[in-house]
Amino acid sequence: MKILVLGAGLVGSMAATTLRERGHHITVTTTTPAKEAGLRERFDDVAVLRGSDRDAVHARVADADAVVVTAGPSAAQSMTPEERAVTYREILVTTAENVTSAPGSPHLVALSALSVFGDAADHLEVVTEDSPVTDSDDPSPAMFLAMEATYRDAAGDRATIFRCGDVFGADDPPVEAKIAMAHQYLGGSLPFCADALFYRLAVEDAADAIVHAVENRLVGTYNLTHPELPPTNQELFDTISAAQGLPALTYRGEITAPAVPISVERLREAGFVARRSYVAHPLLAAH
Repeated sequence: MKILVLGAGLVGSMAATTLRERGHHITVTTTTPAKEAGLRERFDDVAVLRGSDRDAVHARVADADAVVVTAGPSAAQSMTPEERAVTYREILVTTAENVTSAPGSPHLVALSALSVFGDAADHLEVVTEDSPVTDSDDPSPAMFLAMEATYRDAAGDRATIFRCGDVFGADDPPVEAKIAMAHQYLGGSLPFCADALFYRLAVEDAADAIVHAVENRLVGTYNLTHPELPPTNQELFDTISAAQGLPALTYRGEITAPAVPISVERLREAGFVARRSYVAHPLLAAH
């Protein structure tokens, strides 16, 4: 198959590497011209473009049998609602509009986030893909939901949407470093909720799920994270802060997420389980 991967970041480049090893023709995209030469050494073709560039996206999608959208907002440009409003709309919604309006009918795989549930399903024993989603006006869940709706409305019978946990691994800083940066650069404040469960997703699991979706042509919406029950944000983050000699964090609650377990049974039944995404943190395991 000819496969276009929009966003050759941590997840995109790993999924693209595996797909190429499996014999597919892979085109990846980047927004950084300096990365083009290195990517050309690894993949069949490279395009320097932004997902918001309609004509450029149309030209690439038209030639693809499958399109994988892994481009995501930068955390550094998403710390306030105002920043998220701009960044999330461009990278999530406008990209989805351009991909789905392109000529052709490729299979589409897009990464969303578990934050679309917010706390709307916290009255349930477990959160499934059919559980209520948040009506929060924060740009993070709002734009992810708008992105999902774009793919479903325009390509529902050929689209896979993965609602992902917090992606980690590869060159991404470890959670300890992120907590230290929150204290150093954000005044010890985070936009998340204290009682939300800290569901994560290893880069390797995210990439393998994409490969599974492409090669098995999965259709529908799936929760993509580990099946184990994780700690809450506050339980883990404040334990790490204390170990670093730092005070407890302030949780602003702008971006909510489920405080009850998340089901991954639908994806398990489709043949995939994220087996590398949960490791008990040693500071909590010690207790």
